[in-house]
Amino acid sequence: MSFSSLSTSYRWRWIRFQVQRRFARPRGVWSLAGPVLLQEFALVLTGTVVMAMASHLGPASVAAIGMMDALNFLLIAIYGGLAIGATVTVAHCVGAGRRDDLRAVAFSALALALCAGVLVALLLWNTRGVWIAMVLPGAEEAVKVQADRYFRWVIVAGMATSIVLTSCGVLRGMARTDTAMRVQVVMAVSQIVMAAIFMRGADGSVNGAGAALLLARCGGVALVLLALWPTLRQGAEHAGGWPVRKAFMQSILRVGWPAALESSFFHLGKIVTQTIVVGLGTTAMAANFIAFYVSNFVNTPGTALGVAATTLVGMRLGAGRVKAAQLVLRRVIRSANWSLSTMAAIVLPFSWWLAGLFGNNAEVTAQAAWLIALSCVFMPAWAGSWVLPAGLRGAGDTRYGLVVGSSTMWGLRIGAGYVLGIVCGLGVIGVWLGMFADWIVRNILFRKRMRGTAWTRHRLLG
Repeated sequence: MSFSSLSTSYRWRWIRFQVQRRFARPRGVWSLAGPVLLQEFALVLTGTVVMAMASHLGPASVAAIGMMDALNFLLIAIYGGLAIGATVTVAHCVGAGRRDDLRAVAFSALALALCAGVLVALLLWNTRGVWIAMVLPGAEEAVKVQADRYFRWVIVAGMATSIVLTSCGVLRGMARTDTAMRVQVVMAVSQIVMAAIFMRGADGSVNGAGAALLLARCGGVALVLLALWPTLRQGAEHAGGWPVRKAFMQSILRVGWPAALESSFFHLGKIVTQTIVVGLGTTAMAANFIAFYVSNFVNTPGTALGVAATTLVGMRLGAGRVKAAQLVLRRVIRSANWSLSTMAAIVLPFSWWLAGLFGNNAEVTAQAAWLIALSCVFMPAWAGSWVLPAGLRGAGDTRYGLVVGSSTMWGLRIGAGYVLGIVCGLGVIGVWLGMFADWIVRNILFRKRMRGTAWTRHRLLG
């Protein structure tokens, strides 16, 4: 029987079945991933809008904010490691039925976040000249001046970022992704509004973007602590002694430090890659950052499903259900493959139009459009290279990701990117081809890991 011979109702049932089979399995995955998807769209939109506002201040402002945001992403990577550790520890507690321990886990995570935020801020403030020289070698003096101004705001805002991300990690471990989403969306919208106010007019500058970032993150701290307040108060009248427990801090760090180190190496590698792009000129720098923000938009379904995979795998392994954890990870990866491929197919025809939204420089637009189009073409490899390791982290399997991620980053994204971009003369496109090679090899290695059982043998709660 052909599809055309079926009745309309049967056709719709068949279409619904195919969509559920490819996008919505395992059942309920989008109840976790959906809020994260909205949150990631909001965060990517925030960066894109701020960058678009900066484009009207001139190429120096675009380059300064873009390069310092690379360091901001490095901070987020460090604090994101703590957030992952908190998510996995909380998920294992929930899966094991140990909800009475959630208060202690939350306090332990917040204590680590506060210490990390203060220490990193002090270190970066006293060495910011070194960082600017490292990420902007040979850049114009105007770019360096703007970068220093914006970096000061990024450093101070980093302390608030640490608390927000770690607290959201606790919420996600409890499957409260909707609450974490509301906090992040409000924070993103407030940053856009304040940036529009502070960056407008003749006096607009990167200081306006920095002030908006800091105020939005401080507001996020208030919101996320309010969301966690019931958990922080849970059983407080019966709990004796200091709520921070060494065992939970060790559990968070056992998962978090390899994840943080992997992300840190990854973002350091990205910074090194971007310094290669700096040597290609201001036009290449601007095109690189424009394409980066648009590609992040395409990646958002995968990022959301990665968070869901971490929580779902952690809960099932916390309950001792190894087979269920393996099954849910395979199904989430399948959903990620279809979702990312669909997003890429939608964005690809609009590559030139999207690139043109960030200014009227024809050369910048052309280079950015080619990068966006290539990113869409290679997008099918992204799920296995990024969503899959997020699921493995839910099992506490972070050291394998550290080894693979660091090796492919420095061997392919940097090494191959330099050879193709500089030695072979392909420019910024060659640098991005090195990144795509990184995606492909990571995809192969992590899928091989998933087919084994070593990643299911970690025990976090004793």
